Amino acid sequence: MMKRSLLILGMLILAMATAACTSGNNEPDNALVIPTAASAAEVPGQLEATPDSPRPAAPTLETGSASDPSAAAPKPTATIPYNQVAFVTSDDTLNVRSGPGVDFAVVGELNPDEDEILITGSGQQVAYSTWVPITSGDISGWVNSRFLAEVVNDTLFCDDKETYALLDNLQKSFVEQDGQLLASLVHPERGLRMRQSWWNPEIPLYSEDIEELFTSDAQIDWGIQDGSGEPLVGSFNEIMMPLMEKDLDGLPEIGCNEILHGGTAGLVQLPDGYEGISLLSLYNPGSDEFDGMDWGTWAVGVELWQGAYYVSFMIHYSWEI
Repeated sequence: MMKRSLLILGMLILAMATAACTSGNNEPDNALVIPTAASAAEVPGQLEATPDSPRPAAPTLETGSASDPSAAAPKPTATIPYNQVAFVTSDDTLNVRSGPGVDFAVVGELNPDEDEILITGSGQQVAYSTWVPITSGDISGWVNSRFLAEVVNDTLFCDDKETYALLDNLQKSFVEQDGQLLASLVHPERGLRMRQSWWNPEIPLYSEDIEELFTSDAQIDWGIQDGSGEPLVGSFNEIMMPLMEKDLDGLPEIGCNEILHGGTAGLVQLPDGYEGISLLSLYNPGSDEFDGMDWGTWAVGVELWQGAYYVSFMIHYSWEI
């Protein structure tokens, strides 16, 4: 009985082994599949790069979507600054030439109030001046950059902390009589135009003059005296420095793009050709002893040049007879 049972069990084992060997490629639904690393061609959205096939485009985000980090804070758009004609009187024009320098033919003229001028390329140094290529309307050519100033928004200028940092350094240069500091604050191309009263002639000062301004005894013709009409001749220390000490030292009132002033029988205005340049005014209202008639104001012209502010003119105002 036992032998028969063993025989039947052996026959069953042999039958199961035979069935496993003859199952072919028809895997059952519950067959164990070992996962393998997929090739690049098998991954959706990826293609194998070959010399003859273009690379797939990088994925992009839809503008304004929640996953777009730039949607909430768009980047500012850079703008090309306009320039305006500067220091050209109302009865004159600025020549536009076919090339950099006065030896080239005049191809057009710009009015003194023109303020939509674009500089279109790099400048060229010609006899102490930088000439730049420009376009304005249908006029294209070259002009002397000493007669151009970048147009600056009034509000931005008056709210810019760099504007007042420049003013602080300007006051410091005169209080400490530091010619090198003053020279570093002055427009590198234009220099400093200084006037004792707006109706007197301008005195152009350049870097080498300014560095020695507080120590030089060179005699300068500043124009005429108010009232008497007598010549106003003397060194900077004799004529202008006393006005600097009186009206720049201490805590004068500051005006932005307006000339603060006291009473006067004369006019308080900018010289012809200076209009349009941003300015700060430093106003000393005078004393009670003289009923404010000893007031004094310095108007300081400020220009933006190559991304920084520089002083380009200084004019003194006071009581006129």
